[in-house]
Amino acid sequence: MKLKNEKLGMEYADRIRESICSRFKIDNDLIDIAYKKTIDNFSDLICSNYNLESVYDNPIILYKINLTICLNYLFDLDRLDEIVLNDEYVDNFVNRVVAQILYSDLNGSSFQMSNILNHPIFLSVLSVSSIIKYRCGFDAIMLRKKLKKDFTPIFILIKEAMESLESTLLLIANGSNSQAMTVYRLYLEQIITGIALIKNYDLVDKYFEFQNLTIKYAKNTSDHDVLKVLEENKVPARDVKSFLNYGWIEYMDGYKELGKKRYSIKIMAKLCGMENIYELYSDSTNYVHMNFLYANIDWPKEINSVIETIYATMIGVINNYHSFTGFDFIYKNINLDNELKTIFEEYEKILSNKGNEYNIFRIKSA
Repeated sequence: MKLKNEKLGMEYADRIRESICSRFKIDNDLIDIAYKKTIDNFSDLICSNYNLESVYDNPIILYKINLTICLNYLFDLDRLDEIVLNDEYVDNFVNRVVAQILYSDLNGSSFQMSNILNHPIFLSVLSVSSIIKYRCGFDAIMLRKKLKKDFTPIFILIKEAMESLESTLLLIANGSNSQAMTVYRLYLEQIITGIALIKNYDLVDKYFEFQNLTIKYAKNTSDHDVLKVLEENKVPARDVKSFLNYGWIEYMDGYKELGKKRYSIKIMAKLCGMENIYELYSDSTNYVHMNFLYANIDWPKEINSVIETIYATMIGVINNYHSFTGFDFIYKNINLDNELKTIFEEYEKILSNKGNEYNIFRIKSA
């Protein structure tokens, strides 16, 4: 019975491969070579990852393998002038495919088959985001034991930022570009604040104190505790909300040298060397306030800029998260930090060669 099922599975795999190849119109020779090498050399590893006895036991994993091969081939067509099917290229190609199949299970669903979300450009970012969300709870406990201090507010903020990142990419994949830009702005705000807190983690209690004041004021503008703090700090009426949101930055190094008391995300970004991210955050405000609602937006160019920024900020998040917690972003012997940086470099090369009008979404539906 097992041999019969495997034979049926192999026949089904052939039909899946033919279906995907016809849909993407790609080189059948590469698909055949890459698929055979993946199955011959890595089927045990893939089966172990997905708790299968055989890759032929689950038609969805067969579909996923073929889809991953196709998407990487299309990515290579964009970044390489010519594809030469020699042993070196095929080995590199198959290793990339297998790595992506293994770490894609970080992204919500083990058998995610979206042609967008499984694209290398999206998949690497989403996988790193997922692992950060998973780590946040564990690392909050670990640091509390190690440093005898509760850093939960920082990890809650970082986790929320990852949710915003994933939401931004999902909206982009859905073609909801304007809506994606509003969530993207929230992501940038959360990233600026999160990294500022990691760099000044001794101020986490002060940050949380101001957050609680903000909550009280939102519920009741006559709250006694809030009015007392405002009076003690002689905060004018026009600055109340900005003070409650960002008053904690007064305790950061360099704030007193500014000369004038100002409370804003712009000042926070300046104190932490993130002015470039703030400028992007500021620009995205135009979408939130619908200033561009009737403008002729060059969306491929805009979306490429968003993806570039997400990659750059995620590399910053990884570096700061590592310095804060010591976590190395190794998953199933795959260095996700290196994976992210490598794909980003290749993506930058594509934009350099093809221009910012490059459309990642030209691929047909899987």
